[in-house]
Amino acid sequence: MMRILSCLILSVAYFTPAKAQKVTPLWQDFITAKAQGKTPILPDFSYAGYHFSEKEIPSLSGKQVFNVLDFGAKPNDNLYDDDAIQKTIDAAEKNADGGVVFFPAGKFLLAKDNDSTKQIRISKSNIILKGSGSGLGGTEIYQDKMRINGRQILFKPAANAQNRLTAITKNAERESFWVEVENTASLKIGMDVVLKHRSEEFTKLYFSPLELKPQWTRLFGKDGGMLINEIHTIEKIEGNRVKFKNPIHFDLILVKSAPFELLNYNSIEECGIEDIRFTSNWKTYPEAFVHHKNAIHDYAYEAVGMEYVKNSWVRNCEFQDWNEGLFIRSGYQVSILNVNSTGKKGHASVHARTGYGVLIKNCNFNDAQHHGAGTGYSAVNTVITQCTLGTDQNIDIHSGQPFATLYDDIQGGVFYNLGGPEPGHPHHAKYLVLWNFRHQSAKEQHYNFWDLVRRRNYSIALPFLAGFQSNGKVTFENVGINESQGHEVLPRSLFEAQLQLRLTGKNIAE
Repeated sequence: MMRILSCLILSVAYFTPAKAQKVTPLWQDFITAKAQGKTPILPDFSYAGYHFSEKEIPSLSGKQVFNVLDFGAKPNDNLYDDDAIQKTIDAAEKNADGGVVFFPAGKFLLAKDNDSTKQIRISKSNIILKGSGSGLGGTEIYQDKMRINGRQILFKPAANAQNRLTAITKNAERESFWVEVENTASLKIGMDVVLKHRSEEFTKLYFSPLELKPQWTRLFGKDGGMLINEIHTIEKIEGNRVKFKNPIHFDLILVKSAPFELLNYNSIEECGIEDIRFTSNWKTYPEAFVHHKNAIHDYAYEAVGMEYVKNSWVRNCEFQDWNEGLFIRSGYQVSILNVNSTGKKGHASVHARTGYGVLIKNCNFNDAQHHGAGTGYSAVNTVITQCTLGTDQNIDIHSGQPFATLYDDIQGGVFYNLGGPEPGHPHHAKYLVLWNFRHQSAKEQHYNFWDLVRRRNYSIALPFLAGFQSNGKVTFENVGINESQGHEVLPRSLFEAQLQLRLTGKNIAE
């Protein structure tokens, strides 16, 4: 099934009649392989989102509420509320079960100076920032002064040191769940671990037979290589064999130069943000956004960071007039739902890196940032589904070899001007899947997905396309699989179909 398609050309419209829809061979292969216990061509992307989408995000009823007004915050008074909001969060963190940090309707003002080290900081589990709605008449949190390289609100544990627990002793197949280890003395059921590896030797095996460009210098040398950083939860231990709850998304082949190891994963969990409109003074900065012009255009006015968070979420929020909206680092089972990006154009919207199972669903990016939602730097199983991008707004595959990424049932967007420095290329490793992607560009586009000549575009290892559609002519080189170009395929959403198959056994494409 793995094959290279050279320069496939087709011009199509956005929508096709229902009679043109058909179940793709890729989906049929997935169904058959799962039934027979074999390895499917497609990754199983269903292990994404809050509790791997097996549970609903909880109701906040019954949780203790900490109202920011009770700690000195006052909306609509043109005075800064940073200290009062932090005091409210600190009080919630002292409560054994955490709590809801509640913002009534009105505008709350942050950032009275340019000190980027000053942040609203959440460092413990079970803290939810809850507003009174993200629309007009709801809650607005506004960053006033410019801060560069400092996210205004940051969820991050106070300490997150990683320690080696054991090493892998046997090869494991992609999409499998079991690994064999040296010993299990430091492991226990329910523990979260990081499967980690980096070596030039494995990198060359992984990408073979694709040629690697010498300018991709982070792949080479004693300390170089593609970084494997998969997060897993231990579900079962039998002797020296360990079963993960979520699948491995690469063929684990032992090499002599460096071990594959399990390390501990420390996080805060059950944290969230709901029903808030975040705004900033980026809208009054006198220059229009220019990609990589300077530090201001790249890193000023950054709204929210979530680092080393598990089973957490952002939902029903708006990010208006930001250079960067939401940054997620080492997130595990995180849901970003019903989020809108609007206002003055900036750099990045929602970016997930170095984690596993971040779900970005039902979000609208509206060309408000240069980069639409995306991933980078060893992130795995990132799912962007049922979202809208603008015309010629690029998806964000930001170098550092993320792998097993799904863009699913997407309206709008393009694949050029991908991010990241050249030493950190390729942009994406194997198993980027573009499923029912409705490409929208003002110009004709040609994508060579393994271009060793041009500096920025493109270096994606043999992506899979199913149901690719466009509003103009789009041509491809170095595609892994391209099924039904020009026609919507079934299932319409690969993520929803894989999730229903896993949870209920039902094939919704039938």
